[in-house]
Amino acid sequence: MRTERNKDGSWNVWMNRTEYHEIPRQATGPIEEIALRLMGDCGLRVAEVLDVTPSDISRRTDGRHYKLAVTGGKDTTGEHDGGKYRETWLPVDLEARINQVVQQPINEIGPDDAIVSYAKRTVQGWVERASSAAARETGDEDYEKVSSHDLRRCWANYLLVEENVSPRIVMALGGWSSYDAIEPYLAAPTEENIIRQMRAVSL
Repeated sequence: MRTERNKDGSWNVWMNRTEYHEIPRQATGPIEEIALRLMGDCGLRVAEVLDVTPSDISRRTDGRHYKLAVTGGKDTTGEHDGGKYRETWLPVDLEARINQVVQQPINEIGPDDAIVSYAKRTVQGWVERASSAAARETGDEDYEKVSSHDLRRCWANYLLVEENVSPRIVMALGGWSSYDAIEPYLAAPTEENIIRQMRAVSL
């Protein structure tokens, strides 16, 4: 895990996938787990998590994978009233988890009801609590610095740096309008990534 202190005293935290997975593992309930994973596995902002409904989920054209419609995305261009629309990738296992929760009558979640019907600050508090629990579980105090935006950051960094997904695809999935907007997510590659990429190169 790498940390970077900002001028305002806040932190940027860069986690690999193993480090990130420790956070949703510390969730105290299924709704909390879904909220954490929507940020860390789908790249959603906190405010976007609160807008997700079952009807926003649909199959992709291959019939095997899923997409999540983000209808109130942040619009930095000022061109879209009410937020910018995009479709992001929804992992199959997360779709199954969401469907499991929605199908439970006790949760009373209709097709157009918010799955995470809580306040923004509540969701941010879930990140803080789960991160503190991860710090205690692993002994890594850097977890205490993790914010909700770090989950989105590690998602983008993983796709761009570790999986070499096209920046244009990451921009589309994450709702960024320019390459300059995602440039901060291009942190230095990990040692594992360097070895994997360079061992096939003949110098």
